[in-house]
Amino acid sequence: MQSKPKNPYILTNPINDPKMFFGPYAVLRVLYSIVVSNQSVSLVGSRHSGKSTILRFLCLPAMQAYFEEYDFSRHLFIYIDVRNCLRKTSDGFLDFMYEEIIAASRGRLALFSSKLNEDRFMDILRQVKEQGMHTVMVLDVFDDIARSRAFDPEFFMFLRAQASAGFVSYVTASIRPLDQISHEEIQGSPFFNIFSPSHIKPLTLEEARNLIMIPSQRAGYPFSEEECAWVLNLAGRHPFFIMSVCNALFKFRETSSQPTAELDRKVLEDEIYSMLSSHFEYLWKDLNNQEQMSIIAKTQQLGIDLADKKPPDFIESSLFCRFIRKEHVFLDTIEDELKGVLKHLDSPPFLADSKLKYLKVVTRRIEQRGVTSNFEKGLIILGILTEAFEQLQGEGKREDFAQSWKEHNILFYTYFANNGALNQAGIAHRLAMSLRQYHREKDEAIKILTNRILKMEATCRQEDIE
Repeated sequence: MQSKPKNPYILTNPINDPKMFFGPYAVLRVLYSIVVSNQSVSLVGSRHSGKSTILRFLCLPAMQAYFEEYDFSRHLFIYIDVRNCLRKTSDGFLDFMYEEIIAASRGRLALFSSKLNEDRFMDILRQVKEQGMHTVMVLDVFDDIARSRAFDPEFFMFLRAQASAGFVSYVTASIRPLDQISHEEIQGSPFFNIFSPSHIKPLTLEEARNLIMIPSQRAGYPFSEEECAWVLNLAGRHPFFIMSVCNALFKFRETSSQPTAELDRKVLEDEIYSMLSSHFEYLWKDLNNQEQMSIIAKTQQLGIDLADKKPPDFIESSLFCRFIRKEHVFLDTIEDELKGVLKHLDSPPFLADSKLKYLKVVTRRIEQRGVTSNFEKGLIILGILTEAFEQLQGEGKREDFAQSWKEHNILFYTYFANNGALNQAGIAHRLAMSLRQYHREKDEAIKILTNRILKMEATCRQEDIE
């Protein structure tokens, strides 16, 4: 009986199988180019961007041999997951690194020290150097050390001193640059100055395609070109997103006789979205205001200049964009909300209870004016709506038939100046439109008003950044 193919798209742990590493090779090349010169480097990337995988493969002789331009025969790489050391004191952490150096050097170097704590760590580094080798401490999840008050300024100054003396290089991985995540006692520490920063890059298109296609071929369930394009659309070039979509697609291929059926594909997409939504939320919370603003501008096409505020690379994932639109930008719900809100402009309490209250441009004005009652909050929302509406004014004096005043006139007679004298048929007649055209143009006017409000929101968020 033929055994069931094993799903190659593992999600629970960093990738350890060299056959499953498909990049980003450009990031590895940058790290190697720095380490070969005995310098230190800080690898920065979002959650699940592949930092741990990259650091693990950085230490593999087979991967080092792939980059023939570099010679690491005299480098001793020691990989440490910092999360295994968080219960230790700074001296305990140095002892842990000492033991890991001893373990990594077996069969290559004769090392031993009878000293204690930092003296022992310094002594072992010197022994490695005296025997013609250079120590490279590869410290994964270094965020946790930088945030922990158990590691004081003196500890980091000691680490820096060993690097400055040429005894060791450090390769760290963290979600944000080290000086941005460190606890307040070590902020501004000279330790951070020894690092060259390197940011995780997305896979190239070729690397992403290889990650999608090759493992499935090896497992005996090769994905089609159409499925590859589907995966790329959902996941972009983010390795964890690709692995997640491929994992679900592979399972689906095992059980479905028609895996390309459109209905099944939509169901599968919804399942993957539900599985990834918690990861998307973590990614969003890890972003600063500037990065969040750039994503909002990108996903909503707000038409504002953010050339110097490039959105993170995972914006290429349609699943992530779906999450942002649904959970944090809600353009569609704002537009739908406006259709209801505009009918109640004469009721500030109704406005105050609408979803518009969550807009930053609203909350900021409420804070600035110190209002507390629903009535006052509703007046602030009304003021913002009126400002957006007034931006739709056309050229010259307002006239009912002026094309440049069309959206303004529709909203003016329908909502902002409607005293009940005109019903919808009357408004259509006044504006020389058929009733059908009026309804179509009204929906377009509300869409344009929505975009104006979102531009006000974007400007408000930009001011926070600047």
